[in-house]
Amino acid sequence: MKKKNEKSAETAAELTEEQLAAKKLLKRKRIIAIFSLLICVGLLAWLAIIVTRSFLSIGEGEGIGDAARHFRDMIRGYGVWGVFIAFGIQVLQVVVSPIPGEVIETGMGLTYGWFWGALIILAGAVFSTWLIMLFVRKFGTKFVELFVSLDKINDLKFINSEEKLNRWVLILYMLPGTPKDPLIFFFGLTRIKISAFVLISTVARIPSVVTSTIGGHWIQEKKYWAAIILYIAVGAVSLACLLLYKKIMDRMRGKGKNAADAQAEKPADEPAGTAGPAAAEAEKEETHVGNGT
Repeated sequence: MKKKNEKSAETAAELTEEQLAAKKLLKRKRIIAIFSLLICVGLLAWLAIIVTRSFLSIGEGEGIGDAARHFRDMIRGYGVWGVFIAFGIQVLQVVVSPIPGEVIETGMGLTYGWFWGALIILAGAVFSTWLIMLFVRKFGTKFVELFVSLDKINDLKFINSEEKLNRWVLILYMLPGTPKDPLIFFFGLTRIKISAFVLISTVARIPSVVTSTIGGHWIQEKKYWAAIILYIAVGAVSLACLLLYKKIMDRMRGKGKNAADAQAEKPADEPAGTAGPAAAEAEKEETHVGNGT
């Protein structure tokens, strides 16, 4: 009876610890959510002021289309600080995703032209990707949980070998419409080298980024129909790729589940299969995740 009571007390203590950990995680997530919301509201308010001023600046003999030129001139009026602001917006977009990336990319193309706009976007993506990877390698799943559900991370556990990592980075980042920013957290929990991941993911982003900045540049040049056709085409391709991505994920999850079921049926003395990145990280909480930087 005494042993039973002790066991019940231990179980209650474990539940209490789990509940406390869950509450702490929820509190941190709320802080991140509030911070992201404030950033989003601040950016939208600032952009709304700029856009309003752009329309109010339309003079006699000018049309609504000239508002894009006024918008560009106002942003460029900040000089080098305008570039730093644009760079900072892109970094924040990757880290906390307050605004869809395509909107930022279009604005950059409109303001700085397709080439320099794309360059600013890619520079911001490189810096933010490298920063996230460093934090994930330093703090592991505790950091990842603040931004991405571990269930979603473990959905990708079929990417369980180093040979597959580089190939999947290229595929997932090349396809339009895939959730590229959350994927950084997943790959941060794997053994891929940070330098390799940053290089491959950045190169794979180029077609999507350049397409959006070209659309923004065409808007500034008043080539509205060309921009509309471009965005319709990109939207259609993105939708098709998103459906393809979901189909691939469902198929690979099914294969992973079948492999896990087969592994469970094996005798206990046979070697276990490769665990998902989040599970592996949880097992070696204090160990460094990556082999290289």
